[in-house]
Amino acid sequence: MSAAPQSEIIEMVMPANPVPDVRREERREGLRQVDYGPFPRTSLVAGSRLGLLINESNSGLCLVSNQHEEVGTLLRVVIRGLHGHTSRDVVARVVWCRKKLADRCLIGLELIRESSPQMARVRHINGRRTYSGRQAD
Repeated sequence: MSAAPQSEIIEMVMPANPVPDVRREERREGLRQVDYGPFPRTSLVAGSRLGLLINESNSGLCLVSNQHEEVGTLLRVVIRGLHGHTSRDVVARVVWCRKKLADRCLIGLELIRESSPQMARVRHINGRRTYSGRQAD
């Protein structure tokens, strides 16, 4: 996703005639990078896409992307933290998708499942590296 001026992003999110915002949950604002793609991934060519997280709540996300997504589609979304490390890894359903300026779309997602970060244990046994007790190739 190419870099967009901050004013363009603000216009995409903040409409000219705002409607009173009635929500069940509090949203946390902030711009963060996300990688997302279809879930489950069915082929190697179904690669990941880049997006920009606009806000999040306990039950959903809102992001900007160059790609239009169909309502009902399941996506795996990886939210990147400050230094590019994964801060959240979720499966979400597209609830709505609106075309905005400069061929970008605003996508509303409902969280389905959140994966907890997993760390692989690396050991060296007799000069060979093993991962989580399995022999590495």
